[in-house]
Amino acid sequence: MLSVMRKTLCLLTILLCSVTECVSQSRWPLPKLKELTQADAIKRGSAKLSPEDTILLKNLTRRIIAKCIDDPGPGDPHTVVGAFSRILVRRVSLTQQGDSGLVVQGYGACMCGAVGNCPFWLIEEQQHPRVLMHAIGIQSFAFQKSQRAGRFDLVLGSHDSAMVTDLQSFQFDGTKYKRNGCASLEWADPNGDALHPPRITAERCQ
Repeated sequence: MLSVMRKTLCLLTILLCSVTECVSQSRWPLPKLKELTQADAIKRGSAKLSPEDTILLKNLTRRIIAKCIDDPGPGDPHTVVGAFSRILVRRVSLTQQGDSGLVVQGYGACMCGAVGNCPFWLIEEQQHPRVLMHAIGIQSFAFQKSQRAGRFDLVLGSHDSAMVTDLQSFQFDGTKYKRNGCASLEWADPNGDALHPPRITAERCQ
């Protein structure tokens, strides 16, 4: 009798773990991560910024650009104009109705880490543009179909290694985007063999 109870308990434990893993995976659909490139640099004008957008971006990046000018990294510009012109900006849709926003990322050795993680901003475009979120150490981003308070959910990725991307998920609370979860995205197994699809594991946010 005791042996049967132990087997039953063991089976229930395995089932519970499997359900927990499924729930964890369902909370983390595989994000289609995107990266900004030099083609998105302000100097190329692909985002076609309004005067209001430009003023806000200059205010947001003033301090970090000042630090870059004081202590430029290899290949970094030595002028405020030069540093600002290399900031990366891409216009995105924030809602199903097509309301637009700007994804903004720093660029250059003095702004970003050695592995390519940079400061990141999300701006809502309107008559008076406003910052919806700011994060540091970001490499990639993705907007999810799920949404809250009328705006798409957001996932940010940070480069951890060639095989792992650290993920953070954000939801709009009516005013700003707030973090609501973290995970690791593994592109390959410990032997270096590619995983198809990549494996997502929910983790506690640090």
